[in-house]
Amino acid sequence: MNKNPSLSSPAVKHMADEDQDSLQDGGKAGSSGKAKSSRSVDKLNAEQLARKRAADRKSQQLLRQKTRNYIESLEERVRELSDHKVELELAERRTAELEEELRNLKAILADIANTPPVNIPSIPATSRQARIDPALHPSTPHTIRSEEVPSSQPVEYPILTPEAGIVLLPRPPNINKTKRRQQISVPYPSPPKSSAPSIASQQPYFIPTSFVKQPAVYVWELPLRIKEPKTPVDKILYGLIETQRSLAAEGASKAVTIGPKYPNVNVLIAPQLAHLSHTVSRVICDLLKRLTYRTFIDKLGAVLVMYPMYQWQIANDYETFSRIPSHSIPCLSQRTVPHEVWICALGSPKLREAVIANQEKYCTEDFIYSFILNLNCNWKRSIGDAICWGRDGVTVSKDFYDHCNILDNWSLDSGFSTRYPELRDAIKFTEYSEDVGVKIEVVGEV
Repeated sequence: MNKNPSLSSPAVKHMADEDQDSLQDGGKAGSSGKAKSSRSVDKLNAEQLARKRAADRKSQQLLRQKTRNYIESLEERVRELSDHKVELELAERRTAELEEELRNLKAILADIANTPPVNIPSIPATSRQARIDPALHPSTPHTIRSEEVPSSQPVEYPILTPEAGIVLLPRPPNINKTKRRQQISVPYPSPPKSSAPSIASQQPYFIPTSFVKQPAVYVWELPLRIKEPKTPVDKILYGLIETQRSLAAEGASKAVTIGPKYPNVNVLIAPQLAHLSHTVSRVICDLLKRLTYRTFIDKLGAVLVMYPMYQWQIANDYETFSRIPSHSIPCLSQRTVPHEVWICALGSPKLREAVIANQEKYCTEDFIYSFILNLNCNWKRSIGDAICWGRDGVTVSKDFYDHCNILDNWSLDSGFSTRYPELRDAIKFTEYSEDVGVKIEVVGEV
């Protein structure tokens, strides 16, 4: 007779059969499995079996809940990563652009290093000269016979002036027929007379025909005499000019080659928007960002001095030339004497002439760093009044642009005046007073 009737139920028998199967499987694994399976369900009474089932259900519920929580956390992480996908794509695209730009700059520097010096004549002239023998032409005025000149089209003759360099005069319109030979009377002094003619007086002398007949050349088309770049600053500026010129030669528009009228200064104020800046302003700002100026506002003003000058050197047209302030227009020495490209950034024309005249003394790192550390644009208002925000980021305000285009608003502090006192007549010097504050000393005409 069965002592425990509860064990005779079908469910209990089924569980007992499963436990028996597990015991048999464990026995195949070895004696350790048999030891672990010593506790059999058939030895439990109904109350113990109910508690065991409840514990199993609870453990299964906890396991399912833990699995559910883990899956939810993974899904949340996937959503977070999906949200950053756009930012990641932008970062990857910007990285690729920077790498491409870096490769281009390295290629430009390599080309510059292998490029021989370029010496471009400042004023084109014909190689022909009129030969005059004083023995055959003793009287004045002398007559120069030119070749056949078709006069059906107007011809312009450039006349040299000390200020602008060249002024173009149109040919009179009433000459409309082609002459076989044209005589031009040019007053020219005869050689000094002497009682006994010397060998020197009998030698022929020459008059350049470039003063009689020369192709029309506009002042904004006359190039500067730039030396081969040697310093890192010169290489960057020279590379910028050559790169943008090559784009123009390939047919790129001015919006691509020279950029807008006002420079974008994202690199200096909002670097995260640097990709919105035009190449010209971005390269100039990135260069000045690495240099130490007296204040940030002076660095911002230096951008406005350099920006139109290098725009004009890229395009060499009337539009860019007209944007250059009058005091920054290239002087005669810049067109006739080879010099380094950074000299264009010196605002005062007298200072540029002085530096070009004595490049051995002034074309040094000591002069450059003394200049930028003491440059003072004398802006009395806040930085917020000097900049404005637009669609493409940060640019300069019109008030600050107009302020920096006036040479009288610029000066050099005592560090420069003490080091280079001989340049007192070439630029203003700034003096500081503890009681009054900053005082600008006007020292000679600028």
